[in-house]
Amino acid sequence: MSRPTEGAAPFVHEIRVGWGDCDPARIAYTGNIPGFALEAIDAWWEHHLGGDGWFQMEIDRKLGTPFVHLSMDFRAPVTPRHRLRCEVAPTRLGTSSIAFRVIGRQDGVTCFEGRFVCVFIVAPDFVTQPAPPDIRALVEPLLVPDPA
Repeated sequence: MSRPTEGAAPFVHEIRVGWGDCDPARIAYTGNIPGFALEAIDAWWEHHLGGDGWFQMEIDRKLGTPFVHLSMDFRAPVTPRHRLRCEVAPTRLGTSSIAFRVIGRQDGVTCFEGRFVCVFIVAPDFVTQPAPPDIRALVEPLLVPDPA
């Protein structure tokens, strides 16, 4: 398991927003923006656990993390002009849930901020379970305050 050192830079996942991601107004279609954030959270898991992120957790570990809440505030349009840099950080780890904050920026401008909450489940049975001890040990030192 890879762990960043204390004071390490935040995890940032870069996304190329393509023309096909956009609507007639020439900005990213609103429905695609949560997908960009979910891609960034998946990349966070992959970076910290290794392997294939959510896919590996679900298939190899039988550990699912379905979403029970998401909220987003849009600050500026997302366009294909610049790479979308999504900063991901866990903000809360409950008994059986984890919350993430994702901040999407282009060219230094905050485009969106989102909050996402997942629950840990036994994947084949779709039954809630406590956060596994190794996940808890990984996430706890990475928790950041959520100013919202």
